[in-house]
Amino acid sequence: MRTTVKLLGAGLLLLTATACAANSGAGAPAGTGSAPESLSTSATATGAATPTLGPPTIGPPPSQTVGRPTQGIAPGDDVVAETQVDARQLPEGYPRSLTRSLDGQTLILQAEEGGCRRISAHVGEQTAQQVVVLVAVTSAPKGQMCPDYIKEIKVPLALAAPLGTRTVVLRQG
Repeated sequence: MRTTVKLLGAGLLLLTATACAANSGAGAPAGTGSAPESLSTSATATGAATPTLGPPTIGPPPSQTVGRPTQGIAPGDDVVAETQVDARQLPEGYPRSLTRSLDGQTLILQAEEGGCRRISAHVGEQTAQQVVVLVAVTSAPKGQMCPDYIKEIKVPLALAAPLGTRTVVLRQG
C-alpha cells in the first residue's frame, strides 16, 4: 500500500512539474520564434480522453493604455535638442534630459531618483538668449542606510516666455 501511495505521489509531482514547464515555455529551443502550444484533450472512438497538442487559445486583446505613459517621453512633449542645452558647468551624474511642453512655456527635467538621492530644480535667470536652470542633487549622509529603488521623476519648470531658440544652461544649484 505504501509503495502505491509513493508511486502515485511521485507521478502527481512529475505531472505537475511537466505542466508547469509546458506553461512557462521551458524546454523549447531558444529563438524558435514559434508560439507555445497548449495541451487539450480529445475523445477517441472508445470514449477515452487523450491529450493532444494544438494551437494556443487566444484571449481578448490587451487593453489600450489610456492617458499619458508613466515612463519615457509623453506624447505631445518635445525633446530639447542637445545642441540647445549647455550642461558644461553641471557635475557628472546630474540629470541632463529635458523636454518641453507643446506651447514651449514649460521645461520638464527628467531624472532618476531613488534611495536617499533626491533631485530638485528651479528656473534662474531668463534672458532673450538663454534660460538658466539650477539643478540640485542631495544624498544621504555617509553611513546612512537607504532603500534600494529607482524611480523616474519629471520636474516641471515654468518659463516666463516660450523657450523658442534660447539656450538652456544647466548649473548646479
